[in-house]
Parts: sequence; C-alpha cells; structure tokens
Amino acid sequence: MGNVLFMGVCLLLLSTCATTNDPRKGGLFGGVQGLSSGVYEKRIQEREESLQRLNAIKAELSSEQAHLTSERQRKQARLGKLQRKLAQLDRETAQLADRLKSPRSRLAGDRAKTASLQRDLERLRQDIARVERKSETNRPVAELEAERDRLEAEYRQMLDLYLELGK
Repeated sequence: MGNVLFMGVCLLLLSTCATTNDPRKGGLFGGVQGLSSGVYEKRIQEREESLQRLNAIKAELSSEQAHLTSERQRKQARLGKLQRKLAQLDRETAQLADRLKSPRSRLAGDRAKTASLQRDLERLRQDIARVERKSETNRPVAELEAERDRLEAEYRQMLDLYLELGK
C-alpha cells in the first residue's frame, strides 16, 4: 500500500503541475520540459525574427519619411518661387496700368488743345478774310498789310503748334 500511496501522490503532484510552453505559467516541470524540448529556443527565434521584421519596417518608414520631407521641401521652394513670380507679375501689371492711364490723359489733353487750336485757326482765317475784305475798302494799304502780316504770323504759329501736336 505504501507504493500505491506513493504513486498516487506522484500522480497527484504531476497532475497539478501541468506543463505549458509559456515559461511564465509552466512552473518547475514546465520550465524543465520547455528547455529540454527546445520550445523556449523556438520562442526566442520567433521573437528575434519578429524584431527583425519590425526593424526592417522601421527602416522602410524612415526612408519614406525622408523622401516625403525632401518632396515637401522641394514643393515649398517651388511654391515660393511661383509666389515671387506672381508678385512680380502683379507689379508689372500695375505699372502697365499706370502707363496706360498716362497716355490716355495726355491724349485727352492733346485733343482738347487740338480743338482749341482749330478754333483759333478758324478765327484767324475769318480775321484774314475780314482784312482782305477791308482791303477792298479805302483803308490805307500799309495798315492792311501790317494787320495781314500779323494775322499770318499768328496763323503760322498756330499751324506749327497744330502740326506739333499731330506727331
């Protein structure tokens, strides 16, 4: 009976010390079994392989991040260049608009001067015609010639101004 009792106790002890592949739960017998069967070595190898995969993924992500950073910097530089070009075009457009305003106002002034000169020329023509009509009267010839010369000189000046504006 002693033997049976001893075997029963051994069976009871062995059944309560269940073995597992997890070293945190295996107890003494599980640890001995894990070491002797190579399960622990296999777990270590699996963990090392997993770590290598994670390191490879990390390296790939770092490379991609560097590429994206470089691409972002390149695009920011291009954007800056385009913004400077746009600002330059805006300045040139404003300058051209100012240049267009100036000739338009100058042209309007020239048109007004031309109209005034044309009125003056017409008045001088009428004065010359009047002097010629008066010459037919009995006024002294010298007086009429002097008035005619004065009117012709004024007419030439007006005509020169008119031609100058026409350029």
